Amino acid sequence: MIETKYLKLAQKAITALKWEVSFSPKPGLVDAQSNGSHTDMDIDLFYKSADSLLAGFEEMIRVSYQHPLDISLREEIGRIGRLTEKDMFAATNGVNTHKGAIWSMGLLVSVISSLQTDDLETIFAGVKKLSRMPDKYVQTTRKTHGMITKQKYALNGAKGEAQSGFANVSKILSFQPEADDYDTWLKRLLLLYSNVNDTNVVYRSNLQVLQRFQTLSSQIVVSKQAVLDNPEFQTLQKFTKKYNISPGGCADLFAASYFLKHLN
Repeated sequence: MIETKYLKLAQKAITALKWEVSFSPKPGLVDAQSNGSHTDMDIDLFYKSADSLLAGFEEMIRVSYQHPLDISLREEIGRIGRLTEKDMFAATNGVNTHKGAIWSMGLLVSVISSLQTDDLETIFAGVKKLSRMPDKYVQTTRKTHGMITKQKYALNGAKGEAQSGFANVSKILSFQPEADDYDTWLKRLLLLYSNVNDTNVVYRSNLQVLQRFQTLSSQIVVSKQAVLDNPEFQTLQKFTKKYNISPGGCADLFAASYFLKHLN
């Protein structure tokens, strides 16, 4: 019975990842209409990648069940996360589709399983606590895009988002919290675009491009027009194409937001 509970929560995480990539349009990102700024990814690859994560998430949920949020749990889910990354790369022939999502979604399912709660504030506090614990087994010899941009621009990236208790996820879930329609979700995505210092964007361009990207997105959110009727949205789409930027960090947080919104 408990094993079924593990599987159901893991399946909800996978459903959220598939929902995210299917949601369209998402300027710069892979969706059902476009490959965004990517030449090595498409929606089918993301679906295949998402399916490869199920066993890893289920294992994280199993080991976290009613386990204290302590260093031993942090290191164990880190170990499972690295194995899950290998499963992802095997499924995608080496393309990094969901590395950030393994981190963010892995923390969420682990905290939910540990604390046996669906209360958002409790979950966010648990994520903040767990993500701030050091994992001595993490290899730091190979620099990621996030590490490079953090050193150059002092941006925190995916690690900082989690250590804030997913403050930007909390922010977009409080935007029209009772709504679940398409335009609201599109504005929630644009709120992420507006507020997240996405290291994927900076790595492909520079800090000035990120700031302009954030400004364009925020202007659309505050407009009373439906997003797809707003000519500024077309401007944003053209901007992402011009600078070949992909807000992949926002995509991971968008999936996490949908996951949390539909926990029950």
